[in-house]
Amino acid sequence: MQKKLDSIRVLGIIGLAKNTGKTTTLNAIIDLYPNLVLGLTSIGLDGEALDQVNFLPKPKIYVKPGMIVATTEECLETAEVEYRIIEKTKLQTALGNVLIVEIITQGHLIVAGPTSNKDLQVILEKVKKITDKVLIDGAFNRMTFANIKTIDGIVLASGASYHPVMEKTITKTKQIIKCFQFAKTTLFKDEPKAAFVVKTRAQTVEIKEKKFEIFKQLVDTFKTEIEAFYIKGALTNRMVDLLMQAKIENITLVCDDPTKPLLSDSQFLYLEKLNIKVEVIHPTELLFVTINPFSPSGQHYDQDLMLTKMKDAVAVPVYNVKLRS
Repeated sequence: MQKKLDSIRVLGIIGLAKNTGKTTTLNAIIDLYPNLVLGLTSIGLDGEALDQVNFLPKPKIYVKPGMIVATTEECLETAEVEYRIIEKTKLQTALGNVLIVEIITQGHLIVAGPTSNKDLQVILEKVKKITDKVLIDGAFNRMTFANIKTIDGIVLASGASYHPVMEKTITKTKQIIKCFQFAKTTLFKDEPKAAFVVKTRAQTVEIKEKKFEIFKQLVDTFKTEIEAFYIKGALTNRMVDLLMQAKIENITLVCDDPTKPLLSDSQFLYLEKLNIKVEVIHPTELLFVTINPFSPSGQHYDQDLMLTKMKDAVAVPVYNVKLRS
């Protein structure tokens, strides 16, 4: 696992769902680098003592001396560690401004970083200057990051809390991995400022406002002429449904990065049947998957079976960090 991480400067950690082992994975990665200055932040709130959905105890983020952490004023008021304030930023959250601190003593800490991608980018630039490696804890159901082009790799935590049927969890994990394997587009060098860009042989049309009604109008207007369609932000099931209904085939959809296609299993199948390729402007490598066979609901998987089946199903390394497999 460490070999995959050694060359990564900025790492994003995302979860397939809540309680899939993201914090446990993060703690395991922190343990791998006792001699580096690690930076840590989160997009949104994570590391709280009790799960806010089922109120069961959950793993806290365990920080160590020398780490640089960006979290909020309110979180620091309840910190179990001593720290030194490096900078009080003007970035506001519901839990107070984000502060950048150096950890003096080891212990548990709630990490609630900036809540917007724009603010996260600001924090990233500040923390990178004073650390060797930066870890970003992606909050539950928040798979997007600030300018993913500044993130060198992603780790996905998958677990039994996603679905009581193991095969469903594995299928969803495969789907996420597939998004990170979409090819880098040659149609755009950087993210267009427009919300939609339609390319045909004859012309290129750019629309600044992102509304589904506008997307529908563009599909209806250019229907058989479309060669490529850039969509800023999320690519949704509703959009794919419309393409299917309009019998759009053999085109290329372009997204900003691998986190933008928010599609169900059936929607991915529709794209394949319609020969619609998805490409991204900023590809990012998904380094490996970690598994958590336990669920707060009590619907656990057999850990050996999950590890074996996941390894057989996906084309990236799979680890159970509890076993250091």
